[in-house]
Amino acid sequence: MIRKMPSLWGSYSRILFLPRRGLPADGRLPRLVLSCPAVHFEARRVAAYRRVCRLDGAEAVPLLYPQIHATPLHMRLIGRSRMPIAPLGLIQLRNHVQRYQHVPLQVRVELTCRILTERRTGRGLEFDIGTEVWRDDLLLWQAITTYLCRGDYLPAGQSPDPLPPRAQWQPLSAAPEPLDSWRVPLTGGWRFARISGDFNPLHLSRMAARAFGFPRPFVHGQWALGRSLAGRRLAERVRLDVHFEAPLFLGSRVRQEHCRQGEREQWALLSTCGEVRPLLLAQLDEAPPGPLR
Repeated sequence: MIRKMPSLWGSYSRILFLPRRGLPADGRLPRLVLSCPAVHFEARRVAAYRRVCRLDGAEAVPLLYPQIHATPLHMRLIGRSRMPIAPLGLIQLRNHVQRYQHVPLQVRVELTCRILTERRTGRGLEFDIGTEVWRDDLLLWQAITTYLCRGDYLPAGQSPDPLPPRAQWQPLSAAPEPLDSWRVPLTGGWRFARISGDFNPLHLSRMAARAFGFPRPFVHGQWALGRSLAGRRLAERVRLDVHFEAPLFLGSRVRQEHCRQGEREQWALLSTCGEVRPLLLAQLDEAPPGPLR
């Protein structure tokens, strides 16, 4: 437990300079936990997030903002010396969010993050970080974020680890309809970094993006997701499942398609250049009873 939110710059120094021993073939990630019991979601910072993602001010704290606010805790967990993997170049694959009650502004809450589990796949090592917002003994908000550390983590002859049910995308039977189109700002990487504190060079630098195999920098997935929620009025109890399928490059133009079946809505972000593969898939539904799994 820590008394105040950690400095991101201190975490970045650990990420950049601490040597990593690597994960053995039969190794597991340490089950690290980090809690900050005195967190306040400040109105000024929340308003800045709304402006960048073009969200209205109907909710006290927007659905995804606790995820943004938890970035320093995620970075501190990933940057710990006990973490054997190199944090640079991590890619966010999926995000699952469940809200049970609206998170209030300017009220003391506890923010907890923990390493949940890992999976060896053909693309690299997937691992989950759980994030929770508590007010006294009441769980207000919960998320599971899946990151990918690219590399050869699957021993020869070994089958990939099975994915959890939440990782399976099941499209609705309803036909998708066009909803909106918009352009990713060329400055979107820096603008989002300033409000989130996540200065991942993959979102900021062409040179860094190319070093990791991408042709140019791409916007943070949390910005793309937040922007895709613009104009929606969300229920208090809600579940959001997101699959980040491909990078959304700075300066590109996207179109948004959606479909609805009962209380469940799905949407996709697609390139306007004619590519069929979606860049992002998302589903919004009423939060089921019980915790997020």
